[in-house]
Amino acid sequence: MDWKMKEVVLTVILAVACGVIYLGWSTLWIPISAIVGPMGAGFMFGIWVIASPIVAYIIRKPGAAFIAEVAAAAVELLTGSHFGLSALLIGVFQGIGSEIAFAIFRYKRYNLFTLMLSGALAAVGGMIYHLMANGFGYYTPGVLFTTLGINIISGMILGGLLAKVVVDALAKTGVLEQYEIMKEQRKREIGNENVSGM
Repeated sequence: MDWKMKEVVLTVILAVACGVIYLGWSTLWIPISAIVGPMGAGFMFGIWVIASPIVAYIIRKPGAAFIAEVAAAAVELLTGSHFGLSALLIGVFQGIGSEIAFAIFRYKRYNLFTLMLSGALAAVGGMIYHLMANGFGYYTPGVLFTTLGINIISGMILGGLLAKVVVDALAKTGVLEQYEIMKEQRKREIGNENVSGM
């Protein structure tokens, strides 16, 4: 499925915006993790994967979730993330996880469930990266599953749910009129009118 120039431009704009947010969130993570510990700070995880569901929800094309997350992670890295290269590498794994959620439904379902699943699978992807980078011995089973559980919940809420809230708010302003999200909405409205008019 070919991408239109306006979709590429919007993806770049949103990825840059999310990347800057990721950087700020990473900076905020340092004092919070010092207070509650890295596992406790896992509730912050979801913001780091919000680029995927936001862009995928608007563009609705294969690869959108993956490209958005990797691009946002690259922006975070290039703007000085203290996580260094790992910011980009974990972005790749999170992007793959997020993309899988949309691929499962053959890129035809972009409802709240799919967006939240995107955030959850991004958390799984992120944990896979951590296990590969740190080794299985780095975590006790309890810490591993607790951290994963917190990240999944955060990914669902701060990633998927918040993405839907943000995009729906943007859609109401009219700035997304030329994108797939609004085209699909108009199709549904026409279908509902035809049914009610029968």
